[in-house]
Amino acid sequence: MIEVIDDGEWIRPALDPSALDLAYFEAAAEGRLIVQRCDSCDHRQFPPKTLCTNCGATPGWMQTAGVGEIHTFTVVRRHGVEPFRSMAPFILAMIDLPEGARLMGNVVVADPEVVRVGDPVEAYALRIDARMALPLWRTPGLELTGGPDGPDMVVGIDAAGDSRP
Repeated sequence: MIEVIDDGEWIRPALDPSALDLAYFEAAAEGRLIVQRCDSCDHRQFPPKTLCTNCGATPGWMQTAGVGEIHTFTVVRRHGVEPFRSMAPFILAMIDLPEGARLMGNVVVADPEVVRVGDPVEAYALRIDARMALPLWRTPGLELTGGPDGPDMVVGIDAAGDSRP
């Protein structure tokens, strides 16, 4: 299960997911991170598709452990549109899951300058409304609190167990 943070009013752009994508956001609101899995060939894929990208069969869904590692990333230092402008700098990354899928998402970290490929991350979800939540990622050990632009890191725990601002 992943933590679902209810931050109050959703201030990011409205989501209008297709019927296929809706299951992903609904699962996140229930504290689950899911990806598609093909029953025919066991291929795992994301984003959701009507057909398996490996064999053409109809995929189902599987729950993941909600952990992964950074495959690649970029630090977004400037954004022209609110609320993202005030959130910069932020990290947009491709996350490899041990279950075999790769997802894109924002990663909340204490310091964007120390992020590296291969760093471990864990999923959490930011509630959009009663029905949907948006999965995001954070480095293990971060305690998040709400703010006007969404959860922000307030305390990190380093590998030695010491707090760092």
